[in-house]
Amino acid sequence: MKKIIYAILLLSSSLAAQEPLKLRVVFVETTATEKVYNFVAENFVGFVGWQFQMEFDGTKMRFKEVRYPIHPSQGSQNFNEPNPGELRYVWLDTDLESNDYLDATVLFQLVFDLLEPEGSPLCFRESQEYFEFIFDKGVGDFTLAEILISDDCYQGFSIFFENTATENPATLIVDPITDVFLSTTGMLSFTSSIDPTLSLSLFDAHGKVIASFASKEYAEGRHNLHSKNVTPGLYLLQAKTKEG
Repeated sequence: MKKIIYAILLLSSSLAAQEPLKLRVVFVETTATEKVYNFVAENFVGFVGWQFQMEFDGTKMRFKEVRYPIHPSQGSQNFNEPNPGELRYVWLDTDLESNDYLDATVLFQLVFDLLEPEGSPLCFRESQEYFEFIFDKGVGDFTLAEILISDDCYQGFSIFFENTATENPATLIVDPITDVFLSTTGMLSFTSSIDPTLSLSLFDAHGKVIASFASKEYAEGRHNLHSKNVTPGLYLLQAKTKEG
């Protein structure tokens, strides 16, 4: 089921498609205690944020840290291993300015502690629902239609992003909520446009859950929800409908 991610205080429009983004994790070395990968990107143009998920055998190695990030905000703090072998990465550049890197640039190194010699394969989750991207409006209106992932499981595996929110290709995407607002007192407001049933989750820029709201129907109009106090900054709102 596809989830819709809203970047609060950040608006992004998407019309035309850009070249496929290529993401690669390249094995570097295994030492007596660590396994190291380079994280490489091509066609990295216009991004201000993204999220993805990776998997490995949590009985054989565990995430340790990020080394040598090319961008200071892409560090260990952006990764979370909620369960052994499940690695989640959420990054949002707080200056909201486009980050463009030359092809084959190593964005950072991923380092794992070895629990067994040689560790385990490291692979992206191979479904579109585990990837989200946010673009800088200044680079033009475009959307990401395809990414190519290469890792210990795949070499140049294509993931295509749907242009519709249903199985009917003639149906246009309609945002179930608009005009999202969050105050420092934890007041979360939005306008519902299509009487959807939604489950909502609020995250900080590092992917930590701030608040979750159980699935319910939101009638057309303005709604106010309450979470705990938050500090000024950027937050992500995930809205999931029954239809995806």
